[in-house]
Amino acid sequence: MIYAVGIGPGDPDMMPYKTVKLLNSADVIAGFETVLNIARSHFNPSAEVISMGYKDQPQQMEVVGERSRDDKVCVVCFMGDVNFSGYEYLERIHNHSQEPNPTIIPGISSAQMAASRTLTAFETAVFLTFHKRGDITEDKEFLVQILKQGKSAIVIPLPWDFMPAEISQFLIERGIPKETKVDVFEYLTWEEKEKSYARTLETCVEKFSDVSLMVVSPNKTQS
Repeated sequence: MIYAVGIGPGDPDMMPYKTVKLLNSADVIAGFETVLNIARSHFNPSAEVISMGYKDQPQQMEVVGERSRDDKVCVVCFMGDVNFSGYEYLERIHNHSQEPNPTIIPGISSAQMAASRTLTAFETAVFLTFHKRGDITEDKEFLVQILKQGKSAIVIPLPWDFMPAEISQFLIERGIPKETKVDVFEYLTWEEKEKSYARTLETCVEKFSDVSLMVVSPNKTQS
């Protein structure tokens, strides 16, 4: 059995209780080292921990699949929530662990946290991620369209090619008013690391970290 679990945005106390119980009892716990470190205090002390990076991810996922077929309870940790920018990672479980139906345990995404901080209702907004492989041209045009329709956008940038400053400049060039309010967050809920910035498209020019996201609010301006 393989569980794909969201461990939350960074604050260990925001981890779902069901995920905590799984981590307490799992035979195998896998994920990127940065993600594992957030959840490590909840690990079963006797669990086999399988850390992976982008280069060895396929091989390590194969090991997870082998353990699962040996009747081990395997937990693969996702940052935030599996359903927010996690489906490419989920495909690795399908393809390399050979598990077509992992059990998904949702978590709290940094996108949800950003919505709370900016009082952005999800029914009036669209979540969009550029942090994925392949061409993002259609996604960029979709962002312009939804903003022109008056919806807010909660956006995960693409490190380091399409970051908040580049996104803001692109939107100005595509006709979105330069006074449009932008909120940028780094390391949301991470103790001693979280930062927030209130900007407009025109003034959003800094270089932000790769652990950042932005909320663009077309019906608000920064005074």
